[in-house]
Amino acid sequence: MADPDHSWASVLKGLNGTQIANGLNALVEKPDEFDWPPPANVFRAMCLQVPGMPSTKDAWVEALIGVYSHEAVRVAADATSTFDLRAAKQGDKALFQRFERNYAIVMRRAQTGQPLEGRIAKGIGSDSMRPAIQVQLEHSRKEVDHIVDVLEIPKDPKACRAMLLAKLNIRRDGHV
Repeated sequence: MADPDHSWASVLKGLNGTQIANGLNALVEKPDEFDWPPPANVFRAMCLQVPGMPSTKDAWVEALIGVYSHEAVRVAADATSTFDLRAAKQGDKALFQRFERNYAIVMRRAQTGQPLEGRIAKGIGSDSMRPAIQVQLEHSRKEVDHIVDVLEIPKDPKACRAMLLAKLNIRRDGHV
């Protein structure tokens, strides 16, 4: 008698009809890759695959170059920070780990039929995981924005120039 903890019913528990259909379609598409029937855990993994979603490594490369083959890659890239991704190199381990976690969350949403968009809680991290120059640049930008707001300096270049000329009592009538 089969062990009830390892029966097909217990392994496939929690899957919906669409997911089981995905697994059956994968069996039909690749009949020579598996013994018949495949082990239950292999079939479950096939059920949870979402057609068209790239592997994590392929999704990482897509996120770095900014060209997405699936909406899930774009959502994970946005959650990771497209600013950080554009400045990153392929071997950036800390950023890859952040992207990998976000992509796993988005993949799970796709596997369970949930909307891909939505807030992804930040993992525990610190500025020590990011390059010091990037942390300093972000801090400097925030500080400049704060000073500009406090001093009520217009952010539009033309308005800023006009205000400066007015404060200095410089008239440029007829001049550029």
